[in-house]
Amino acid sequence: MTLREFAAMRGTSVQATRGSYVRMMRTAGGLPLPTIARREQQDGVLKFCLEIAGSPGGPALESESVVIPMNSYRGAKWYTLCVSSQVGCRMGCTFCETARMGLRRNLSAVEIVSQFLTARALVDDASHAPPKPYRYFASGIQNIVFMGMGEPLDNLEEVAQAIRVLSEPNGIAFPHKQITLSTAGRIDGLRKLAALNWPNLRLAISLNAPSDDLRDQLMPINKRMPLADLRRALLAYPLARRGLLLIEYVLLKDVNDTPEQARLVAEWCRGLRCVVNLIPYNPQRDARYETPDEAAIWRFQQELKRHGIFVKRRLAQGRDLMGACGQLGNPALCHTRHGETPQDFRG
Repeated sequence: MTLREFAAMRGTSVQATRGSYVRMMRTAGGLPLPTIARREQQDGVLKFCLEIAGSPGGPALESESVVIPMNSYRGAKWYTLCVSSQVGCRMGCTFCETARMGLRRNLSAVEIVSQFLTARALVDDASHAPPKPYRYFASGIQNIVFMGMGEPLDNLEEVAQAIRVLSEPNGIAFPHKQITLSTAGRIDGLRKLAALNWPNLRLAISLNAPSDDLRDQLMPINKRMPLADLRRALLAYPLARRGLLLIEYVLLKDVNDTPEQARLVAEWCRGLRCVVNLIPYNPQRDARYETPDEAAIWRFQQELKRHGIFVKRRLAQGRDLMGACGQLGNPALCHTRHGETPQDFRG
């Protein structure tokens, strides 16, 4: 909860409650942390799963989060925390492990913020922390990305409340400019997010195809919210003066990785203030896709650059933990859909 909500709950003034709230949120003093159901670590990447209450008689549920070590060429060290907004997802993207679960449950703002509090406690453990000082924050967590399980704009009310709590100046005080929300392209959600007037919040859009025909196959949401409509919504989205949209593009071998497709991506991006982030496909269980070879990735990247597009490549971390982009999802819950599925999606 925010400081004002905390004061209202206690029936006291904001001023009288500020000190207690600051101590509680910045040290987690008196805040019970959820039970860690599973925890794996490799090469500095830490994946942890928190117990989440499911429906009576239903299967046990977990949220999944990943703490990713980051390093700059100047030697600075910090962490990026990837959080989930749902258990499962109903968007049905065919290259995503989470989609195999269907939507099991939306996470509450408390459950989303708890992922940060738990990650902070784990990072503070000397056995996991890189040498201090960190680049900015004492905990070492510099970025929070809503890129875990779920479509954040499909659970916007709880996600927005979680962001309010995370960014509360008298509490955790995590700035909007270091929080990124990733969406498959829910245009109605983009409009609602825009109405919150948070221009410094970073926005990432999962594109993955330059044509409606191909995107319809990869991402069912495109059938109701096609590329032209998505582009118009992004052009209207209020960015900070120096803000850039992050266009995410998962490269799939022999599917969307040709130079001609790169040219079409560049055309779609023209006029948008954006950077394209290339993500070579991360292998999944019973995978139907493959990762392009380095030559194909390089050709795609160079074609974007040739057309004047600012492009980056995301380095895969946490693949062996099933913690990289597109890999999150409890295997016990995959392949057996429950609740809402992509066919239920009506925008």
